[in-house]
Amino acid sequence: MKFRDIKKSAIICAIFGVGLLVLFSISGKVPNRENLTKIEGNIDWVKATGKHGDTLRFKFQEDDTHLVYHSIGGKTSKTHSALAKRGAHISVLYDQTDSHSPPFDENEYHTIYELVQDGNIVRSHDVMVEKYAANSRLAGWMGLGSLIFSAGLFLAYNRKKNAN
Repeated sequence: MKFRDIKKSAIICAIFGVGLLVLFSISGKVPNRENLTKIEGNIDWVKATGKHGDTLRFKFQEDDTHLVYHSIGGKTSKTHSALAKRGAHISVLYDQTDSHSPPFDENEYHTIYELVQDGNIVRSHDVMVEKYAANSRLAGWMGLGSLIFSAGLFLAYNRKKNAN
């Protein structure tokens, strides 16, 4: 790395760190159980998407709501098996007020925060709260680390500059 590039790298690193800290402050909040909407019945279709197939999109037979299970919740293969089981009675809790549309898909998807198959809890609301909070904390620590590294780069730049 050339001397003149250190300052640019420090600035980029600081911007990245601030971005992660902002992400930390706004993410990881799972709605309270009483604020979630329940859908139950049989699954019409389920599709694994994403780079590693660890995001699950699905829809119930009698409801046009499109739902998504994000990999943040963990145990994606267990969740996929529960959703794909023919004839299984599925119940989910989701946030009706929050949705997103992936690129090249005209449907709006709502994130689920609990999954029950035939009366057995596959992913509980409490577990999802823990998983999303842990993911958010990771972003916070990475942001803080990036800011510390950026400060180190600025110090190195100033020392080198003063030495010349």
